[in-house]
Amino acid sequence: MTTSEMDIAPSGDPIRDQQQLQTFLDNIATDGIVGIIEAGHWFLYRKLRLHDGTRLRGQGMERTILEARAEDWRQDDYVAMHLDVGESLHPHGIFLSDFCMIGADKHATDNGPLIRLEGMSDFLIERVRTEDASSYGIFVTGYGIGRFTNDIHSDFWNSTHRGIIRQCRALRGQVGIGCEGGAQNILIMGNHTDGQVLHGFRLASAYDTQLLGNSAIKTRNAYWIDRHRGIHVLHNTAAQVERGCVYGGFHVSRDSEMSTGLWIIGNQFKTSRSAITDAYQGNADKFTRIVKIKDNYLQGGNIRLLWSKQVDVQGNDGDGRNAIVTSHQVTGMIGNNFMSLINRSDGVDDIGRNYLSKS
Repeated sequence: MTTSEMDIAPSGDPIRDQQQLQTFLDNIATDGIVGIIEAGHWFLYRKLRLHDGTRLRGQGMERTILEARAEDWRQDDYVAMHLDVGESLHPHGIFLSDFCMIGADKHATDNGPLIRLEGMSDFLIERVRTEDASSYGIFVTGYGIGRFTNDIHSDFWNSTHRGIIRQCRALRGQVGIGCEGGAQNILIMGNHTDGQVLHGFRLASAYDTQLLGNSAIKTRNAYWIDRHRGIHVLHNTAAQVERGCVYGGFHVSRDSEMSTGLWIIGNQFKTSRSAITDAYQGNADKFTRIVKIKDNYLQGGNIRLLWSKQVDVQGNDGDGRNAIVTSHQVTGMIGNNFMSLINRSDGVDDIGRNYLSKS
């Protein structure tokens, strides 16, 4: 079903466009069909509500544009598209593709993600561009029923499963793309973030999730990971950022869970500060056990570890300005890197062959 088949077209009036698009979304959800928002520039004055099982396409990121202008916006927060979990979860998933969403908040004031999806299974978001998000551009949460919380003990923690976010672009805003609330089995692949105030990609809490082949530029932290288990950061790039991959972990006593199984492998990070570190977000109670940091190429920044347990750091290379620096409570083994090791932790086994790169 297309918008023109329902006699819907952009009007230039945000109230009329909003009403038309919401009616369109309601109809395609009721009928269980794919809805196509045809090329054009549509305006919004408040958020569009999605439904369980929504299948929505545009006709391209550059051709189907949904914009919330600041002068039109009539909502307390800046969420422009929302799958609200309400009082039940969404078993039939969501499919969104091939459109652009532009937010009304040009100052990244952290007052709502541009696209927010809650409590669902089996979803796909592809070729969606977001611009000027107040917080996240695309935000997937594993909770949503009741009070907004990222508490592991809250109802419906870990209620979002099996999803893909791929080939999307997030421009500006506070954070580009991220997951929270114990979302599980998410593949975040081939996306690009540019110009975020804080983070390109942020996993505030997630399980068994892969960041694969993404790129982040012009932000503070390219890849931020906290309160996690089974996260793989593979073959991503970052440039013009302060830090490449920053990670912490569950608070062992407060969360009654421990972060384990973090792989940071095959990435290329060009940073002005630490390239890979647990020092910025971790502490003695927020650490990760079983960490593999391998085969990364670093320009500018060090690998800086304080709290991680059972680390395996091998095969990393740099531009000659890098080192692996350990202290505090790190344990594990480090060797076979083309950068020097500055080890101040009794728990680290230097297995040798750490050479300063001459590249």
